[in-house]
Amino acid sequence: MNHVAHCLLSYPEPDLLTGNFMGDFVKGKAWQQYPAGIRKGILLHRAIDTFTDKHPLVHQNVDRIRPFAGRYSAPVVDILFDHLLCNHWATVAPGLPFDVFADWAYASLEAGSPDMPEELQRRWPHMRAGRFLHGYRQREGLEWVMRTFAKRLLRPIDGEGLLAYFFEKMADFSADFLVFYPELDAHCRQFRDQYSD
Repeated sequence: MNHVAHCLLSYPEPDLLTGNFMGDFVKGKAWQQYPAGIRKGILLHRAIDTFTDKHPLVHQNVDRIRPFAGRYSAPVVDILFDHLLCNHWATVAPGLPFDVFADWAYASLEAGSPDMPEELQRRWPHMRAGRFLHGYRQREGLEWVMRTFAKRLLRPIDGEGLLAYFFEKMADFSADFLVFYPELDAHCRQFRDQYSD
C-alpha cells in the first residue's frame, strides 16, 4: 500500500502517523532512536508492508499487471490500490470524510516533520504543497503519480498501457481490493492493540 493507506491506517494518532509515513526512510534498527509513538508507527509501516507483500490477492494483481510493469509490478499495485482506496472511501472509512482525514494528516505530518529523516524533510514541503493525498483521487492525479514514479526507475514501464488496462479492468481490481483491504485493516488494528514498547 502507498501513502493514503499508510496514513489512514494510522488515524487518528499523530505520532503513529509520523512514524508510519517515514517508515521507508528508517532502515534496520534505527527505529529504536525515536520517541515511543513514532517507533510504533515505523513498526506499523513494516507490518503493513509485510502483510501486503504476502497476501495472495496482492500477488494476483502483481501478476495481472506484470506485462506492463515487469519487475516494478509490486510497487505499482501499491499505487493502484491507493487510488481504489480513494474510490471506495465511503465503504472502507465510513463516517470519516476524505477532506477531514487529509487535513488531519497534513497538519499532523507538518507538526511531526522535525522528527523525519533529512531526506524526507527535504521532500515534505513539496508533498504538502501538492496535497499529495488528494492526487490519488482522480485519474489525472493517478497518471501524475505514475509518471513521477516512472522517472525514478532504472528501466522503463508501459505506464500508458498499464493505466488503460487498469481502468478497463477496474471492476476486477476493485473486487480484489475490497476483500484485501478489510483484512489489512484488521491486521493493523490487531498490531496496534497488541503492541507494547
